[in-house]
Amino acid sequence: MRDYVALTLRAAPPDRLEVEGLTADRCAELSAHEIAHLSVWTGARRASVGDFFDVRGERASCLRVEGSLARVDGLAAGNAGGEVIIDGDAGARVGASMTGGRVEVRGAVGHEAGLAMGGGVLRVHGDAGDRLGSATAGASKGMTGGEIVVAGAAGADAAVHMRRGLVVIGGHAGENVGRAMIAGSVIVLGRVGAAAGRGNRRGSIIAVGTIEVPQTYRYACTFEPPHVRLTMTYLRRRYGLLIDDAVVSGRYRRYCGDAGEPGKGEILAYCSTSP
Repeated sequence: MRDYVALTLRAAPPDRLEVEGLTADRCAELSAHEIAHLSVWTGARRASVGDFFDVRGERASCLRVEGSLARVDGLAAGNAGGEVIIDGDAGARVGASMTGGRVEVRGAVGHEAGLAMGGGVLRVHGDAGDRLGSATAGASKGMTGGEIVVAGAAGADAAVHMRRGLVVIGGHAGENVGRAMIAGSVIVLGRVGAAAGRGNRRGSIIAVGTIEVPQTYRYACTFEPPHVRLTMTYLRRRYGLLIDDAVVSGRYRRYCGDAGEPGKGEILAYCSTSP
């Protein structure tokens, strides 16, 4: 018996394909026949997994998805346990509302990956679109736990309304990173777009690349934060991120804000020398 369930997309779908609910923990309880008959949606039409995917294996807590998946949305959305491996680029809402387990994407993801995530790990080897780890439309809180690690760049509005957890962006990030953060941590190893941390209450934004600190933040000090050293070391060891020793043990300018909220958040901006 296979120790994983493999789903292979036969061809790129002509319309976007919605597969929310297709998770590792769900497939762990189902036979191959039952998995093939799970519902998916293409436009307004209801269909089955087996109409698009070849299914191999059954009742395994590891789910592997293969094929041209850029037009397939909702992969691993709601995942609660086990492991999902997506071999290549994926569509929107990968890992949205997941509460546990591990999702690894060996490519890029579309918009709203990790949306309203509550736990587990989402690992993306490529780039991510807008609203990474953000809140659903109209919601007062976004990500409430877990870890999102993106090796590449991310679009706008990452970690909006974030309450807990960790978001790491290995490349550049778009505008409004950490807007209205309640708590949690965001690390950007590349350049940070405009208006980062607006409305921040208690969250922490760590910027290794350049960042334009909003005028509503005040400079506090320049120091070597021990929690940054621990977190950067953890990221190198667990995820293999290429982080220089100087960044791990370096000095950071600390800014407190957002005074316009008012809030007790912080922006830590990496610097090689004291101001």
